[in-house]
Amino acid sequence: MEVTFINVGYGDAILVQSDGFSLLLDGGSAMAGEFEHFPHRIRAAEYLKQAGLSNIDLLILSHIHEDHVCGLEAVLNQFSVGEIRLPYDPALFSEARALAPNASAPPSVHLFAAAFRATMRILESAKLQAIPVEVLQIGDRLSLPSGIELAVLAPSTAVRQDFERLLAESFAAHDPTDALLELDRTANDSSLLLKLCTGNAELLLAADNCPDKWNLEDFSTLKNVNVLKLPHHGQKDSVCEEIISKIPLTHVITTASSDRRYHSANPEVYNTLLRLNPQMTLLFTDERDYLPYFKNPDGARAIKLVIDSRGIHTEFIK
Repeated sequence: MEVTFINVGYGDAILVQSDGFSLLLDGGSAMAGEFEHFPHRIRAAEYLKQAGLSNIDLLILSHIHEDHVCGLEAVLNQFSVGEIRLPYDPALFSEARALAPNASAPPSVHLFAAAFRATMRILESAKLQAIPVEVLQIGDRLSLPSGIELAVLAPSTAVRQDFERLLAESFAAHDPTDALLELDRTANDSSLLLKLCTGNAELLLAADNCPDKWNLEDFSTLKNVNVLKLPHHGQKDSVCEEIISKIPLTHVITTASSDRRYHSANPEVYNTLLRLNPQMTLLFTDERDYLPYFKNPDGARAIKLVIDSRGIHTEFIK
């Protein structure tokens, strides 16, 4: 199995491949400014094209935020997609209106509204192309090729239903700005938390679902996780010492931009990780020189983890 973390700057785009099967989790941003003047960053669709792919068997949208969903539009327009999964009831979007906040709303709310409209277009395009779209919810398990299992650990049913209720309220509001503000604030909590299991590794792909929302009563589902895609781009809320101390992590990947905006790729996070396991390998999609945690002066369009009987091997895709 190969898991590739595409350098989309600040955002997630993760490609999983095994025995000809391809899964894409999120697609990064669609904003031109995220890629202009950054030669190592690459739009998800462009990376897939350069990698020689023509189809995506399973496309998963982790949650509605611009840096996760908006790049998926180009993927859907340029590639054959087998099916789509997302953490919300797709029927909610079938009669939704394109939401727009008032001009005084914070920039993040405008970005959320753009992501919501992109989600609507993605689902409308899927309908026109007869691509199956289903909700992916806690407790679901998907069997993928080569004996790979995908398990959904979050969001909880209550969190998902609260978010869907807010969505419905925003559709009905004359001015949806307040509802959009709350949706933007809580969207990370509705994000999918996925565990990918092979015979040789277990990966936790956390999107923006932070540990304070995880179920701490039962660590058994995480006890063998050795690869973590840090949630929330390595901001302070991306780690919980109680959890990290109980799982055998060997690799941690951060999908943050090298300008470390919003206090992402926060050094406090990596100091905690290395204190708990000094041998841990820290990887960053967009960093070139982030000492003492990471150094890759040549830069990379992506970081690929090759997982086989020999273990986990890291490749930097130039």
